[in-house]
Amino acid sequence: MLSHLALAVGLTLAGTAARAQQPDVSPTPQPPDVSPTPVPTPSVEAAPPPAPPAVAPGQPAAPSAIQTAPLSGAAVPGAPVEPVPARPLATPTPAPPARITDPAVVAILQAPAENPFGTAAQAPASLPPKLNFTDATLAATQYVSARVDAAGKPMGFRLERDPIPSLSSEVQRSLARWSFESARSAAGPVETWAALRLNLQVEIDAPRSVQSSLVLVTPSTAIPRPLAWPTDEVWLKSRKGGGPAEGGVPLDSVDTPPMPRKTPWDADSYKGPFSAKFWVRVKSNGLVEKAIPLEASDPILLGYLRRAMSGWTFRPAQANGTAIDSWNELSLSGQISYSVELKQIASLRKSLAGS
Repeated sequence: MLSHLALAVGLTLAGTAARAQQPDVSPTPQPPDVSPTPVPTPSVEAAPPPAPPAVAPGQPAAPSAIQTAPLSGAAVPGAPVEPVPARPLATPTPAPPARITDPAVVAILQAPAENPFGTAAQAPASLPPKLNFTDATLAATQYVSARVDAAGKPMGFRLERDPIPSLSSEVQRSLARWSFESARSAAGPVETWAALRLNLQVEIDAPRSVQSSLVLVTPSTAIPRPLAWPTDEVWLKSRKGGGPAEGGVPLDSVDTPPMPRKTPWDADSYKGPFSAKFWVRVKSNGLVEKAIPLEASDPILLGYLRRAMSGWTFRPAQANGTAIDSWNELSLSGQISYSVELKQIASLRKSLAGS
């Protein structure tokens, strides 16, 4: 009996010791709905979430919509990720046309209705009773392109700049009788277009039987086209080169240009008609201040006639009884003669063709 009682006490003590060694696994009381809820990252365009409502003391906080329902687009842990459909690219809207509102920088003008050279005068200017001309010696320059074959024979000529067109046929006949040393390159004699400058000396005899007229330029007078005859330097700079395309090698690619060897010259004199026309500005003192060439049978006469008219005294135009400046159209024609001497020939390295 005592043994059974001792055995029961021992088993009870052993169970109590075993329970004292095991951890307490009974659940710990938790406040309602305190499990961590992922807070979504708000979109850039989303408004800030509203503040949670106030909780009375001693009451558990109620779960808010922000805590229980994630915002649209926020990832939920463990939830499958659905693909976001691609948005179609928006067609760019063209910019509206610009409107010009800034003030104009360049002034827009209209051509004058009246000739700015014109003068309103009661009495026009008039020529002197006698036009004085004198003999003169002038220098002139003629430029020629010559096609020369590999044997030095000329095959054609072009008068590129001719100060005396009245003698052009005689010049062509003279050039046709010339002979040349052919141009040479590394391969030997070649065909090319030569560029020649002919320095001339011209003796002009005073013209005879000269007819002249002077007409006042009024505001209604049409403006004519002036005669284009620049200086030799300006004209040479305007040449682009390249040469004619009829054959041969370019002049700038040869080692030695063609050189004239025999140069007979028959264009040595002229006697015949001439004509010229200018716009001249006659000052109130009767002297010519400016002259604009409009026409000339031979351009060499431009310098000669300018020098002649600088010594003339006109009767000036008048307005309200007072002498005034005026523009006038001066026309001259008659008979003239001059002698021409070929002083020097130069072979250039620059083609005279093209402009």
